[in-house]
Amino acid sequence: MHEFRPGRITAFFTAVCLFLSVLAGEAWAQGGAQTVESNIIRLDLVPGRSYPITTPTPISRVSVANPEVADVVVLGDRELVINGKTSGETDVIVVGNDQLRRHYRVQVRSATDRRQIALSVRFAEVRKDFLRQLGVNALYRNKAGDVRAGTGIFRTDNVFGDQGDINLGNEAVRFGTVLTDFGSEELLALIDAEQQRGLARALAEPTIIAANREDASFLAGGEIPIPVIQSGGGGAAQVVIIFREFGVRLNFNGEILNDSLIKLKVRPEVSSLDFANAVLFSGFRIPAIRTRRVETTIDIKRDNSVIISGLFNEERERVRTGIPLLVDIPILGSLFGSTRWQTNENELLVVVTPTLLDPNRMRPRDLLRTIPDSTLPARDAIDKRLPPRGTQPADPNPRRPRN
Repeated sequence: MHEFRPGRITAFFTAVCLFLSVLAGEAWAQGGAQTVESNIIRLDLVPGRSYPITTPTPISRVSVANPEVADVVVLGDRELVINGKTSGETDVIVVGNDQLRRHYRVQVRSATDRRQIALSVRFAEVRKDFLRQLGVNALYRNKAGDVRAGTGIFRTDNVFGDQGDINLGNEAVRFGTVLTDFGSEELLALIDAEQQRGLARALAEPTIIAANREDASFLAGGEIPIPVIQSGGGGAAQVVIIFREFGVRLNFNGEILNDSLIKLKVRPEVSSLDFANAVLFSGFRIPAIRTRRVETTIDIKRDNSVIISGLFNEERERVRTGIPLLVDIPILGSLFGSTRWQTNENELLVVVTPTLLDPNRMRPRDLLRTIPDSTLPARDAIDKRLPPRGTQPADPNPRRPRN
């Protein structure tokens, strides 16, 4: 037999009601906090800067949580200004005649607080490759028809039709051609000329992020081994291999002066291997390195771009082709060969664009969202668990349903 005590039942129900009310209060507080948080307007200010606000209805009351961080000056019925004073965070609540509340979360910080510099760099090379080619195709036939000499497309009689006409449709001729007999029935020449130009190409487009006053570098290229002779113990010489970097390189150091001005020290460089000027050393062929480099310090506004250019590189090449021996004959040798001039002119363009970033509020394009796979590690841990003491070990090959 259990004794019936009404006092215990009343106490029990009182505890249950109290517990449910606490849960309901926490749920209401969380829901209310989320609702208020979603309606908060965030403002970022720098000490000494102001932010004007115009309300749709007349202002009745203004409240500032911490006036030492920011204060509010009411200019009119619907206008007020929030002034940043010192680094910190505070709330400003503005109430209008319509009893609607506007909540501002003001964060005041200096330009260098928790800021990073994202430098977007574009390396481009404007190539001006001029290719000028001049060729002469000549044919000589005497009247008797027992002597024939031809160069170029006239090395055979395939270009001549049955009626003696000339068909150049299947031959590789240049952009401009001149066909002449020079006033003689025994000599026929075809002079062709052509000029080509190159276009620009992009070398690299890196984006580098570094903290304030910190160094950052970028390299897209490789390293070449270079042997160096050093004196060893006992006067014996030994060869030591060192590596020299080449390619597209950038070194920069940025300093945030204020919320809109950045001081940049940039050092772009483009280098390539030059085997034409290589050096033979102890059986090693060491190529030279062609380098175009510039180093400068500039003050630039954020989100603006500056162009560094004027680095030229020019190469001129002459190629002479023709019939051996005959092409070397003075004056007449031009009838038995062709000359090609190629000029390679490259101009390096470097475009840098700095941007300020807050590590606490990174841009979506700078973040890579990944979904952690927590299912397989948990399953592996369950499969490899040890059996309890006093029980038989589990079957090493259990048949478990797989999802």
